[in-house]
Amino acid sequence: MDMHEVLDSIATLEQPAALATIIRVEGHAYRKEGAAMLLRLDGTKTGSVSPGCLEADLQERVSRVCSAEAFEIIIYNMQPEEDIMWGDTIGCGGIIHVLLEPVTTTLREHLLQARMRLRTGETVFLNRSWSKGGDSICYELEPAAAASLTRNRWKAGAAQDGEAGTFSTKLEPRPRAIVFGAGPDAEALCTMLPGCGFDVVVADWRTQISPEIQVNSRVSVTRVNGKPDELASKLQFNRNDFFIVCSHQLHYDYQLIQLALEAQPIYIGVMGSRKRIKQLFGEGMLPENVYAPVGFSIGAEGPYEIALSIASELVQVRAAHRAKEKEAAGDEGVRHLFGSWLEQPDEAAEAAASFIAGSDAWQSGASCSIK
Repeated sequence: MDMHEVLDSIATLEQPAALATIIRVEGHAYRKEGAAMLLRLDGTKTGSVSPGCLEADLQERVSRVCSAEAFEIIIYNMQPEEDIMWGDTIGCGGIIHVLLEPVTTTLREHLLQARMRLRTGETVFLNRSWSKGGDSICYELEPAAAASLTRNRWKAGAAQDGEAGTFSTKLEPRPRAIVFGAGPDAEALCTMLPGCGFDVVVADWRTQISPEIQVNSRVSVTRVNGKPDELASKLQFNRNDFFIVCSHQLHYDYQLIQLALEAQPIYIGVMGSRKRIKQLFGEGMLPENVYAPVGFSIGAEGPYEIALSIASELVQVRAAHRAKEKEAAGDEGVRHLFGSWLEQPDEAAEAAASFIAGSDAWQSGASCSIK
């Protein structure tokens, strides 16, 4: 579940609702800064901010927040000495600050505008600003190109109810996973990858295979027919793509890999034995962005276990790529998710965050705006 599903729910919202967003985490937490969920007045929800321990309390607040059209900042202390107060002995060990805000007309307009711009491939920032003792939030939507580097850094502060503060959420398009080969392997991947935050395209030169793989009532996967050179033209391969090559046809796999390499994408995973990999790449070192054989070595058997190993690898590579980009941009607050950084105090998250909080994080005018 990611912010894209929350935005899709906002587009079809027909009742009062509140948006809950984690704006600060101290210590350990199941979800990190920026995680959000939509809570409707009728009790239905989209997304999550915890493994289920906070949702009931947040839901109890929805009616009051929506009626007053005023936000709240709720602090959940899950440290051992306080955890017993919940009666569930949750044991998370952290302190979680949650911004609960009504989905007003203004907020909904900004979220729908963000959704539309994400679909065109644009990255945007949703900036929030509130004054001390205020009961309303000013919103600003701006393109990533207009944001300073410091907006990629999380800062402490401004996470207390009644205090002035700001919070900026970076909203990025879902990365595209192109699965070459529409067989059983693709069906399993199409079940798993959308839930991991990928837009999935199944590509194949064979026309006799079903034109669309339907995963469930909410997620459909794009299907494109064509030989590798036709696919490269239709799909416009680019540097942000993830490829999974599993057509099991050596000639077409080779052609597709060569075209993918020209685009210099983040990831090219190739299914097959080590012998087959040598047939495709020859001897010597593989390119840095090629993972072959594809997936983590977990002793997987069958399409769904193999899909699990591949999805896990894609999530790892995506996280490492984002952290590397932030580090290259000079963000000192970045911690590489799989790097050799020093352990953080009190089990603090080491992953790079795309969100910031703090009254000095950005300055905004008094009016809400979309840029």
